[in-house]
Amino acid sequence: MISTAERRRRGKQKEPTLTLVSLRLPQYVVDHFKADPNYTQEIRRVLIEYVNNIEYSMLEENDDDNR
Repeated sequence: MISTAERRRRGKQKEPTLTLVSLRLPQYVVDHFKADPNYTQEIRRVLIEYVNNIEYSMLEENDDDNR
């Protein structure tokens, strides 16, 4: 007989899977994001935008240094 775990195995994801993290934030930050019905998605969007901007800024700095 096939076990439940073997039956539920999934194939390769089309997009990278998300990682569950736990962190402590100031209450006013939580309140700000929880005003949005999809607050976890909004937190994710803000963090991704921040990281992408940091990486873009670093690329620009390196490009300026090479000129």
